[in-house]
Amino acid sequence: MSGPPMGGPPMGGPPRTGPSAGNSPAPGPPRSAAASPAAKPKHPPGDRSHIPASAQQLVDILSRDMQRVASKAPASFAPQVKDTQKRINILFDHLNNEELVKPDTIQQLTQLATLLEGKNYPEAQQLQVSIQTDRTEECGNWMVGVKRLISMSKATP
Repeated sequence: MSGPPMGGPPMGGPPRTGPSAGNSPAPGPPRSAAASPAAKPKHPPGDRSHIPASAQQLVDILSRDMQRVASKAPASFAPQVKDTQKRINILFDHLNNEELVKPDTIQQLTQLATLLEGKNYPEAQQLQVSIQTDRTEECGNWMVGVKRLISMSKATP
């Protein structure tokens, strides 16, 4: 009895290739030295000399509050404080490079910072959630830092 083979196609898909198989990796999109010819040059991380005037109040308030929290937080919270500082600095780098965060979001974040400065934590938290929900595409790792700063600021009078 010979006939067509029984069952479906072999399981597991096509044979895998790669550097371990002695083959070169599959070609991907061409890589260029610059992200795109129209891209603005990026300023180095930590540089704050190009913060737009519209974001300066936000940077000033968050920096002051982060310093206050860092000076008052118990030593056991040092890792969380350090991580929050790192995330807030990511936001500052985006602002310095005028990337990712749009002007109306900067305005809302400045309002949030003003609420934080006035110790109006419930409204600051509410605005943070609103920004994160409505502007997800602009929020990155830095938004976790903003959220934590609100909580830590509230916990360190």
